[in-house]
Amino acid sequence: MSHRKIPFILLIVVVLIAGAPTRVRADDLGRRDKMLHLLNQTRRNHGLPVFRLNASLSHSAWLHSKAMAGRGYLFHTSDLYGTVRAYHPSMWGENIGEAGWLKLVRTLWMRSAPHRANVLKPGYRRVGIGVVRAGGMLWVTTIFYGG
Repeated sequence: MSHRKIPFILLIVVVLIAGAPTRVRADDLGRRDKMLHLLNQTRRNHGLPVFRLNASLSHSAWLHSKAMAGRGYLFHTSDLYGTVRAYHPSMWGENIGEAGWLKLVRTLWMRSAPHRANVLKPGYRRVGIGVVRAGGMLWVTTIFYGG
C-alpha cells in the first residue's frame, strides 16, 4: 500500500466513526444525571446515603424508557431480576414514570407509597437511570439494587 493512500483511508475511518450512532444521546445523559441528582437530593434530605450510578444498568434502563416511549404507555421491565442478576443483588426494584419535567417525576414518585419506598429504601445503594424525551414528555426508568 502506498503512503499516499494511508491518509485517505484514515480519513474514511474517522468519518465512519464520527457518523456512527451513539448508544445514548448526549442530552439523555444530561437528563439521566439530573434525575440522579434529584433522587440523591431527596435521599440526603432523609439522612440516607446517596445512590451510585451504574452506567451499564443505566443503558438497560434507557432502552426500557425508549421502549415505553415507543409504545406510548408505561410498563415495568418483564424480567427485572434478569436485568440486575449480574450485580449479585439481594434486593432490587424499579420505578417508571412519565411527565413533562424530571422534578414532576420525582414529585409523583414521592407521593406514591411504593415508589417512595424504593427511593428511600436504605438497602438500595446503586441505580441505573434511563431518560428519553419523546412527544414532549420525559419517560423515566430507574432500577434500584443493593445488598
